[in-house]
Amino acid sequence: MARTLPRQPEVNIGLVGHVDHGKTTLTQALSGVWTDKHSEERKRGISIKLGYADTAFYKSENGEFYPAGRRPDGGKDIAGELQRVVSFVDAPGHETLMAIMITGASIMDGAMLMVAANESCPQPQTREHLMALGIAGIENIVVVQNKIDLVSKERALESFQEIKEFLSGTIAKNAPIIPVSAHHDVNLDILIEAIEVFIPTPQRSKAEKAVMHIARSFDINR
Repeated sequence: MARTLPRQPEVNIGLVGHVDHGKTTLTQALSGVWTDKHSEERKRGISIKLGYADTAFYKSENGEFYPAGRRPDGGKDIAGELQRVVSFVDAPGHETLMAIMITGASIMDGAMLMVAANESCPQPQTREHLMALGIAGIENIVVVQNKIDLVSKERALESFQEIKEFLSGTIAKNAPIIPVSAHHDVNLDILIEAIEVFIPTPQRSKAEKAVMHIARSFDINR
């Protein structure tokens, strides 16, 4: 369920990576919104269109980060703990949908690159999506090692090393790698902290002319 937010988002964060690596699941864990809403997406179990969801990040008095509606003590969000409001762009990971992902990259200020620990790294769209981020000039990246709940400790460490080697020499060579389980909400607080540090809100000049990015079009005759 979508959560009530205190104000409009100030930064767009993309979720990119190979198909079935957990982009939509993580979006839901952080925002409460399942972005696969199209009937064909639900039938096939994959993202086909760009998905959108907003959330707010908070920091409790003991220093723990949490998303809107998920305060650690079960209480209500506290206005004084608000850090910022963000918008997620959930990009499809299937190879046939790269054009849609590239379109989505045009509206991203930063990105989370999803890598599943239960598969070798890099998978084809892991590599291609990272290249697309580079082409789009997106350098503020947090790498998410997802599905750690599905592997042994040894495999998790092996996967972590694979990711480090893959990132070497790329635009994400200095990006943090955060192990999480989006399905079980493991390490989401650490992930939010990394997002706050490594994906800052860009400086926007109100004096410049406005630019409108067109990410999707619709056939109103259907």
